[in-house]
Amino acid sequence: MALAEPSGAASSEPAGSAKVSGSSSVDDSGVVPRNLRIIEVSIVGTEQVSDKQIIKALESEALTVGAPILWPEDPRVERARLRLLMTGYFGRVTLKLRPVAGDDEGAVLVVDVDERASLTVTDVFLGSSEMTPFHGGLQLVERNFLGRAIHLGGGFIWGSQPRQLAKARRQQGGRLFVMAPRLPGTRVGLSGTFYALSASEPYRVLGARDDPSPNLFRSVDYTRVGGILGASFPITSRFGFGIDYRFEQVNGSPPDNPVYVAPEGYSTEVDLGLLSGSRRLTSTNFTINWDGRDRAAHFGQGGRFALDLHLASPLVGSEYEYIRLVAGAGYTFRLPWRHWITPSILAGQIAGDAPRFERFYAGELSELTPGRELGILYSTRSPFDLLGTGIDTRTFGAIFARGDVEYVWPLFRRSRLRGLEGGHLFFGAGIFTIAGDADERRNWRALGMPAAPIGLNLNLGLRLETALGTLDLSVGNVMRRLPL
Repeated sequence: MALAEPSGAASSEPAGSAKVSGSSSVDDSGVVPRNLRIIEVSIVGTEQVSDKQIIKALESEALTVGAPILWPEDPRVERARLRLLMTGYFGRVTLKLRPVAGDDEGAVLVVDVDERASLTVTDVFLGSSEMTPFHGGLQLVERNFLGRAIHLGGGFIWGSQPRQLAKARRQQGGRLFVMAPRLPGTRVGLSGTFYALSASEPYRVLGARDDPSPNLFRSVDYTRVGGILGASFPITSRFGFGIDYRFEQVNGSPPDNPVYVAPEGYSTEVDLGLLSGSRRLTSTNFTINWDGRDRAAHFGQGGRFALDLHLASPLVGSEYEYIRLVAGAGYTFRLPWRHWITPSILAGQIAGDAPRFERFYAGELSELTPGRELGILYSTRSPFDLLGTGIDTRTFGAIFARGDVEYVWPLFRRSRLRGLEGGHLFFGAGIFTIAGDADERRNWRALGMPAAPIGLNLNLGLRLETALGTLDLSVGNVMRRLPL
């Protein structure tokens, strides 16, 4: 996560301690570059990460014993440092040259690292709502399983019996995944995921559309069991793409002819986005990711872009047919007083008949309201309508857009407390919108409501980087968990 100074440094010590990173031009001291020979590689600071994993990163830049190296600045050193940082195993990486007594042409390449914990808690699920008195769970990942650079992780979530919601059942789910970011001798990564969940989600049948009281809802039950097989192809250290194939069995039990009765007395059919019985859902997923920040493993200056495309069709064996596209981009600026500001935008659209769990959910667009957790909804609360546009009347949509600006004030990089690696204050603000398909937009206009209402997004708090993951002490994190 982004903090005040770039993580790590690259330097060389012989004849004046000039740096080894960047270009090969003469440095400010007027030192003339010359070629040395690496006679030894010394690795300092490793505990869980094997030396072999570090050596592989050096080999990718031809920094091996016997190889020439340009002193005082060799661009391969900085590239190797970035490769090591991008693994996520290290909080700091320093590469430097150490002179060898009696050998004017030789030097020792020293790799000095500070390891991060390889076991990381990525999510803590804990909250309460008017619908579900309690739900909780955990998700974690081991990023260096058996010292083989294999990521192994999983998570689970469990909710108590919903109240005020007729015939609703407990909701729970879990997932396991394994990923090899790069197969030996190739640039290809492989991954696999298995998941299973049992859902009993609310849908409105009575009352005003902005009233979240659970007794105005009924439940629609379904189960999902499936998996994802994927491959990733890094083209450069900053750009790559991936392809996945998802296959799952969806067992839905939607009620016959569900309707919503408005306070004005009229009724409309409710599209639950679920086929009855046991159905196949398969899709081919394509991803593109580019991260041009100075330090992609941390919060650094620069831009990034990601695109995610899902294609579900009978051509790939699916009984649901739709296209789902989500794209996002952002750019992080470092201000002269060493704070950071990041404008970003995220948008998506669905064409076709996507199931309800694939549709865009309004609660996930606001930092102040609950979203899906491991794919399950535990609340009937919609986004707060801070602008009075009617955004709190929307639940699912086929189109969304969100723009944000986040300001970060770094507080510290290190702490005397063991396990506390850094912290910063942050403030975020933005706007978002969500809309349905053409028929839904037409119906909202007929009611005198905007087809795509605007919502206001706000959040502020403190983020702490710990050995086990990020601890978010923010207003939004608290608000999402309260039974409002």
